[in-house]
Amino acid sequence: MEQMNRPIAALTFVAGLAIGAIAALTAHRYASDHVHAVSSSTPHLPDARHSEPAPPRRTGEVYIEPSMLQNLGVRSVAVTTRTIRDSIRTTGYVDYDQERVVSVNARISGWIEKLNVAYVGQQVSKGQRLLEIYSPELVLTEEDYLRSRRLAAGATAATGAAQLDGLHLMDAAETKMRLLGVPASEIRRLRETGKVAQTVLLDAPAGGVVTQSKAVDGAYVKAGDDLYTIADLSRVWVYADIYERELPKVKVGQMAEVTSDALEGRKFQGRASYIYPNVNEQSRTVRVRLEFDNPKALLKPGMYVKTTLIDDSPERHLAVPNEAVLDSGVRKVVIVDLGHGHFEPREVEVGSASGGYFPILKGLSEGERVVTSAQFLIDSESNLHEALEAMSLGRDRNAAREQPGNGH
Repeated sequence: MEQMNRPIAALTFVAGLAIGAIAALTAHRYASDHVHAVSSSTPHLPDARHSEPAPPRRTGEVYIEPSMLQNLGVRSVAVTTRTIRDSIRTTGYVDYDQERVVSVNARISGWIEKLNVAYVGQQVSKGQRLLEIYSPELVLTEEDYLRSRRLAAGATAATGAAQLDGLHLMDAAETKMRLLGVPASEIRRLRETGKVAQTVLLDAPAGGVVTQSKAVDGAYVKAGDDLYTIADLSRVWVYADIYERELPKVKVGQMAEVTSDALEGRKFQGRASYIYPNVNEQSRTVRVRLEFDNPKALLKPGMYVKTTLIDDSPERHLAVPNEAVLDSGVRKVVIVDLGHGHFEPREVEVGSASGGYFPILKGLSEGERVVTSAQFLIDSESNLHEALEAMSLGRDRNAAREQPGNGH
């Protein structure tokens, strides 16, 4: 008989809490005359005077026999003041740091004679040889430089004025070579050896990964053609979108953290570097740019990441564990433990959960106790009604057992 009574007792407790929640939050449905639980405005409920030894003291208050509480596993904790970080969690994606992306283009027309870096994904270092371009224009310019130098040195029967013109022409030829992208080392070699080079050398202006390559061995290129894009992945950007209502909580310089399913267990710390000035009209979100050091290139452009904007100045709030708050989708409720078997459902206003706790903005006082177990069965409006029906059934059975002639 004791084993049969335990499930009935559990249903009675849950249903009792349900009635209390309904009475406190929707009083127009259950008025204040219900006997020993909430009100008598629910005439379909059986009289529970025999199963509830003490009437509640206030409307919406529920009484459970203290002897039943241990069997039901009811636990409660005190409402305390805690430091709550109002962090923002969202999603984002990794992109190149646009300040570390360089475009490599041809400054001279000609044919690609030797291709050293040919495909996307190659890692290159600053100064590394990318390719060589054979250019008739370069050959003519270098020959002009050598003739002008001979003229300036008086290697011919020129007059003094001609020598001066030779100096000007030599300077002009050297300037043109620099504009054509001829490196200083090549100009120095030409000056020292007096031998014309057939190709111009193109070296990487920065280290990184080749993200775009249009160079094809033997192809003709024109001055200004883009040949490579090189990106340094030692630092990356992450774009994250936040709702406009969260905008006051975000500022430039704020700490941020990202994780990725592809990098399980790894966390990366960075900071917010820019908040975009416009709101997306469809999603009502604002884009935030975050910057992260990425020395091992684990964060890859295009990667999907989970993003947290960390509250740098957390505040202290009254707080309760997450499991103490019942969310019906319409309102949020806690069950207050008044002591000696008395419980009261109470609607509360909460902030964003953090670290397993909800900050309480309205509805509770420090030191009050809230139930953290056994209320999960009534975490929605539908379950509240189901619990109510279960309570009715349980009380019918209890009343039948207590009729004269029904011994235990």
